[in-house]
Amino acid sequence: MGFAHLDRHAARPSWLTARTSPSQRLWIAIAAAFAAGLMPPGAWHALGALAAVVALGVLAARLPLSTLARRVGQALPFFLLPALALPVSVPGPVALEIGPLTLSGPGLSRAAEIVLRATLAVSAVTIVVSVTRATDLLRALDSLPIPRLVKSSLALGYRYVYLLNDEMERTARAIRSRMGRASRLRLWRARAATLAHLLLRAHDRGTRIHAAMLSRGYSDRLPTLQPAATVSRAWSLTIVGLLALVWLGGLLEVME
Repeated sequence: MGFAHLDRHAARPSWLTARTSPSQRLWIAIAAAFAAGLMPPGAWHALGALAAVVALGVLAARLPLSTLARRVGQALPFFLLPALALPVSVPGPVALEIGPLTLSGPGLSRAAEIVLRATLAVSAVTIVVSVTRATDLLRALDSLPIPRLVKSSLALGYRYVYLLNDEMERTARAIRSRMGRASRLRLWRARAATLAHLLLRAHDRGTRIHAAMLSRGYSDRLPTLQPAATVSRAWSLTIVGLLALVWLGGLLEVME
């Protein structure tokens, strides 16, 4: 059960996947995100060092740059739009004039720093998610101190999305078999017309699956036949320690 387009990079052997377990990679991603988000303002050298660590992570994971850029670009509007307001709202010396708008130098610097922080944090998480199977990532959530209800909801949500995708493929196959060589526009119109029916079928099938799980003793934890990966913690602790040193270097850079 899974999506090939989500896990196609997880099957590729790499230095990162060979020396760290999924739970360890998850903690590395969290440490990198916190290092980027909690970096003191103005610590540009430390942000540059963090960018170098993330670049080494891309090489260690053997993740194509096109895949990383596409997935990070999907999250770019969420932190780019708020940053665009800073050059106009933050007071300071005028650095650029675009028609009636005057952009301040401190505002531009702060906006660039926010975009860089967010890009590094999202890149670190994207690297880990891209080289880890979705099922392994869900099991790795057990190592995080978050409520069990959240973990089980994410696990069941992933399986429901797979169920919805399966029902969509079956419905699309039925539409093609009945419409023959219809135009793409007619096919999309037919799919849109059957969307409500698709959701109803997926919900009904999911309800039956959940009832079957309860009858087999489901207790808010999804069982697995795959044992947890036993990998030494040395490399993961080294990477987390390196990220902590970069963050402390940012503190020292601002204090000087």
